[in-house]
Amino acid sequence: MSRWTLLHAQQLTELAGPPSQLPSEGFLWVDAQLDEELVWLPQVEALLGKAIDELHLEDLGNPLHPSHFDNGDGYSVLIIRALSGKPLFDEFNRLNIRTRPCYFLLADRLLVTYRSKDSRTFEKARQFAAQAGGQTKPETEQFLNFKKLPESPDELAVQIVSNLVDRFLETRTDLSDRLDRWQRDLLNPRKRFEDWNALLAARNELNRFEAVAQDQRDALVDFEDDRHREQSLTPALQVNLRDTMEHLERIIGLTHRLGSNTEAAVQLHFSATAHKTNEIITVLTMLTAIFMPLTLITGLFGMNFENMPLLQQPAGFWWSIALMVLSACVSVLIILVIRGRQHIKK
Repeated sequence: MSRWTLLHAQQLTELAGPPSQLPSEGFLWVDAQLDEELVWLPQVEALLGKAIDELHLEDLGNPLHPSHFDNGDGYSVLIIRALSGKPLFDEFNRLNIRTRPCYFLLADRLLVTYRSKDSRTFEKARQFAAQAGGQTKPETEQFLNFKKLPESPDELAVQIVSNLVDRFLETRTDLSDRLDRWQRDLLNPRKRFEDWNALLAARNELNRFEAVAQDQRDALVDFEDDRHREQSLTPALQVNLRDTMEHLERIIGLTHRLGSNTEAAVQLHFSATAHKTNEIITVLTMLTAIFMPLTLITGLFGMNFENMPLLQQPAGFWWSIALMVLSACVSVLIILVIRGRQHIKK
């Protein structure tokens, strides 16, 4: 059910239903949930005295819409994708960052938030507003970015967006720990790495995560530019916007760095594997070089000819053994000389 709240002069007043007109002072906050399917729309259009554009209504009904900002006739629409409440890693140990849209419809003295039912950020925003308005006793856990009740719909919207963005920052510890463990496993020569599907999925998810943060930043930049053109960008709003965009820059940098580190670890893994394979091939080549003359000698004496040198000699067998030992020693000596020259060049 939609909740109608009046914020005025550091006071919060819960309304039983939609008022007949917008307040002359303060602003109205309409908090609606996605499962209500725009039941609040007729009351909001009556308050604005204008209809919401059909394209914007399509955006409000699109759960896959990226973060975006756009202007309408007497209102603005801000869409921000936020983290869902589901775990970062699924049952197959694969990174799965799931997001969902939060819609903000902003007008003069009116803010409509249209969001998921189980959003903790919006609930904490309402709890803080109730505490600051004197309706409830303060709790130990407060809405982090609120210092006082917002004085405009834009300020309240940006404060909520800031906390939605901070939820992305909260994931950095889990992401870093999991990727660091995969990197150690990749570079461990005594352990065979088997989580390739999870690692490839994580690389794809990090790219998508970075794209989500970039879309959020672009939407907020458009929002800031629009408010600057309208000369409604207050110092408090500008500070909150810059702080939120700085957090988004940190998220983009984090995802880019984690992706680069993972890619570097994969390349190092393949380089180490190739180096190990080269060492094995080198050893096999040296053994082949040693035993090739011996195989040649035994093949010569194994030919089916009646008259062969040393074949009828009593000491012929020992001469052949001595020849094989000599050839093996010469092969080993040649290999040692070549390896020694290679080490000297290095």
